[in-house]
Amino acid sequence: MKILEKEDKVISEFLSSIGPWYKNIVIGGGYALIIYKLYLAEKNSNTPPVGTNDIDTLIPRKVPEITEKNIGKYLRDAGFTHIFKDLNLPATEAYAKDIDGMEIEIEFLTDSAVRKDRYKNVLISGVVAQPLSYLSLSLQTTKNFRTSSGQSGIVVSPGAWMFHKGLTFVKRRKDTKITKDLYGIWYVATQLGDFSKEAIDELLLLGLKHTTWFKSLQKNLRGWLENASPLDWSNLEAQDASGSLTKSNFEWAMKSLVNPALRDKK
Repeated sequence: MKILEKEDKVISEFLSSIGPWYKNIVIGGGYALIIYKLYLAEKNSNTPPVGTNDIDTLIPRKVPEITEKNIGKYLRDAGFTHIFKDLNLPATEAYAKDIDGMEIEIEFLTDSAVRKDRYKNVLISGVVAQPLSYLSLSLQTTKNFRTSSGQSGIVVSPGAWMFHKGLTFVKRRKDTKITKDLYGIWYVATQLGDFSKEAIDELLLLGLKHTTWFKSLQKNLRGWLENASPLDWSNLEAQDASGSLTKSNFEWAMKSLVNPALRDKK
C-alpha cells in the first residue's frame, strides 16, 4: 500500500465534506505534517510522520457567509456524527466519522486574540470552536495544497506550525502531548529535505517580526533541553517509530532553532 494512502483519502473526504467552506478553514495539528509530506515536500524526503486520527481545523472568528448551509450542516449531511464533549455553553464539540477504516475526529479551533471572553468557546458558522493562544499567526500564514483526488485545501505553513508548537507545548497538561509536539517540531525541521530548510527560514523570519513571541519560544525550548529527564528523552525518542529521532540530533535541531548562528557551523 502506498505510504499515507489512507490519510490522503481522509483529507480528501474531509475537504469534500465541507464544500465551499474549505476556503475559510486551515488544517493544523498532526495532519499538517501529513499534508507537508504528501503534497508539499520532495517525494524522496524521509520517513512519513506519525499518524493521527484527529484533524485540528482552524477557523477565524469571523467568516463571510458564502452559502446559507453552514459548516456543521455540511458535516452532518456528509455522515459525520456530532459529539458534545462537556457542559460548557456553548459546549466543546467534535465531528466523527469512519473513513476507510480510520475513526476520524474533527475539532475546530480559533484564536483567543479578543478582549472579552477570550477563552470561551465560540459559535462560528454552525460549529463550536475552542480558542487557543497565539493561533492568529497560524490563521494568517498558510499554504495551499491539492490532494491526489484534486480537492483543494489550506494548511498552516510549516514555519508558523513550529512557531505555535514552540510557544504552546509548555502549556500541555500531559507529558505525552508535550513529547508529541516536540517530535512534530523536530520532524518539520529535519525530515522533509529542502522543505525543512525553507520551514526553518520561515520560522526565523516570523521570529524577526514577532520578537517577543520568539523569545518565549527560545526560552521554552532551552528550558526543556536543560531540564529533560532520562524518562523524558525516552518518551520523546519513542514518538518516532523509524528510530531517526535521537537525543543528539534532536538537541542539535532545537539548538539550531534557538541559536540560528549554529546552522552555519553544521
